[in-house]
Parts: sequence; C-alpha cells; structure tokens
Amino acid sequence: MSRWSRDLRRARLRFAAAFVAVGGALLALYAFPYAEHGIGEGGFAWYLGAYARAAGSVIRLVDPTVHVSGADLVGRTSLTIAKNCDAMDVNLLLIAAMLAFPAPWKRRLVGIIAGVGLLSLVNVLRIVTLYQISIHAPRAFELIHAELFPLVMVALAVGAFAVWSRWSRQAELAPAEAPANAEA
Repeated sequence: MSRWSRDLRRARLRFAAAFVAVGGALLALYAFPYAEHGIGEGGFAWYLGAYARAAGSVIRLVDPTVHVSGADLVGRTSLTIAKNCDAMDVNLLLIAAMLAFPAPWKRRLVGIIAGVGLLSLVNVLRIVTLYQISIHAPRAFELIHAELFPLVMVALAVGAFAVWSRWSRQAELAPAEAPANAEA
C-alpha cells in the first residue's frame, strides 16, 4: 500500500470517527428528555411553533381559513408540528458531517448556514405539502409523511454535503493566483 493510500485511508477514518462522535453528541442533545415546563422545553415549543407559523403563512395563500396555535395548524384539516417533524435530525447530521470534514472554518460556517437554511426551507414546504395531502389524499398521508419525505430530506442533505465538500476542496486545491499586476 502506497503512502498516499495510507494517508487517504487515515483521513477517511478520521472523518468517519469525527462524524460519528459529533453526530452522536448532537443527536443525544436533541433526544435528551427535557424537564416538563423547563427552559429547554419552552425553547423547543417556540421552535416548533416557528415552523408552524412559517408553514401557516404559506398555506394561508391558498387556504385563508388556516390559523396557527402553538405548533398546531388548524383549518380545513389539523396538523401538529411535533419533534421529529422538524427535520432536526437531518440538520444535525449535516452539521456533524460539515464539522468533521477537513475544511477551513469559514467554509464550514458558510456550509452549515446554507445547508440548514435549505433544509429548513424544504421542511416548511414539506409541511405545506402534508397539509394539502391530508385534505386531498388522506390515505396517502402516512406513506408520504413517514416514508417518502424522510428519504427526500436525507437525500437532500447528502446532496448538499456532496456539493459543499466539493466546493470546499476546490478552494483548497486551487493553485495560487498570479498577482493582479503581473505582466508577461
């Protein structure tokens, strides 16, 4: 085995170990049982309510009867935004992958902000779509909610990581540019 192969293998193992450690820690914090009526629970309720308010704003464009109460969307049908409907697990795994990847911290921060923003936007659209499905195709709701959309969210996160990691590597591998005033 060449030195290059060993170095590449070590880098991949470091990434995998860091991803598992950071991802495990973040998911454990997310899954941690917060005390009833505690600060963590209040913050989480606000967070889920923010998703409901964002989705409600979009739904009102086509269904003016919808209103939001906490994390509940109520209109022609009712939908509750609950833990695990917030795509937080996918966001945390994307963040863990970006933190574990050997890239400059500035690029990691850009990737995390863009990736979480993209996943959050798509999750709001997912909630809007689920509201419409619960009205127009209620039998399909559970399949789409529990099977299809989680797969879509994971695929989107993997794709976002792939694009970001390639962008991060290209900047690192790009040759130094010649000075602006250099002449031949």
